[in-house]
Amino acid sequence: MTDFQYYFHQLPCFNCKKTTVSTDLGWLTVAMKDDVLAQVAAIIEQGNIQPDLSVNVTCTKDEARDYLLLNFYGYSEEELADQVEAEEEQEVADEIAGLLADGSETAVFEHEIALQSCTDCGID
Repeated sequence: MTDFQYYFHQLPCFNCKKTTVSTDLGWLTVAMKDDVLAQVAAIIEQGNIQPDLSVNVTCTKDEARDYLLLNFYGYSEEELADQVEAEEEQEVADEIAGLLADGSETAVFEHEIALQSCTDCGID
């Protein structure tokens, strides 16, 4: 397995936009995390803070399988080795093949980050 870790990062509250709160970034490699945070910083700098931020994650062919299974299919690190359902393994392989059909060495996925609200906002 590629070196994926589950990351959290302090990002602005989607309501008051001032207080920072721990926000789930998902399963990423260190390079992916750095790229995601750079994209998030650019979005925030533009003042476009929405409850859900959409960024791009670029994966190599080898990373793409694990990225999809961890983030979209909900597998754990331990399950990736030998517990992936054959049907889901095939769905992932087909999606990756489609993305790399043009001969590209990397696949780009839309990655959603749901901002959280802070406790000071009083949102129910």
